[in-house]
Amino acid sequence: MRYIKKGQEPQIFTDWKSQENDNWKPTYSKLQKPERPIVHDALLEEQGYTCCYCGMSITRDISHIEHLQPQNEKDSDKPKDLALAIDFSNLLASCGFSEGYKIYDPEQKYETVLHCLKHCGCKRGNNPISVSPLQLDCADFFRFTGSGEIRPAEDPDKKKAASETIQTLNLNYDNLVAMREEAIDQALQGLEELTVEDLEILIQSYEMPNQQAFSFAIAYILKQFLDPKST
Repeated sequence: MRYIKKGQEPQIFTDWKSQENDNWKPTYSKLQKPERPIVHDALLEEQGYTCCYCGMSITRDISHIEHLQPQNEKDSDKPKDLALAIDFSNLLASCGFSEGYKIYDPEQKYETVLHCLKHCGCKRGNNPISVSPLQLDCADFFRFTGSGEIRPAEDPDKKKAASETIQTLNLNYDNLVAMREEAIDQALQGLEELTVEDLEILIQSYEMPNQQAFSFAIAYILKQFLDPKST
């Protein structure tokens, strides 16, 4: 997990909400075209087209709009916060099917996409998570292995929250671990030819929001080559 700095919401989203009146209230279920895909694209862009939780590469077709604080608009027995449900600061993009997926890209390989339903936002549902990607220090709660596993930090003040988050989001799902391991292996190729300065620059590039899948996991592993004791 990497910290996501929220940006300004798309103007079209602001304008849509500003139409509220006595006869019409903006709710998430009413958010449709053209506003909804524009909001979705804005979330993807500010996350570098990677999932807010696991960091795999995503597009609009294989992701959905995620509510950090769950929106209970469809649950009649739960309290509703309709304003929070359409608050851009509460919205993220997580891997998993988006509405109308088959219309967007009927040729997408299902084995690539279906496993996304087993982890991250689709797995979480409305369950709370203990560590949020909007926390500035969220990356400090986790560590990674070269084999692609994600583990809780050793810090006792962070360990419990990290363990709960890993379990809730199922971040060690087999397919996800395999994809993470492959990305790490590819990043380590040719590493012996780099100087310390080159390695530091490379790590910084992986720590920035970009479209490289699992970049924060890769950065964690690369740091071990600089100072194994730091991780």
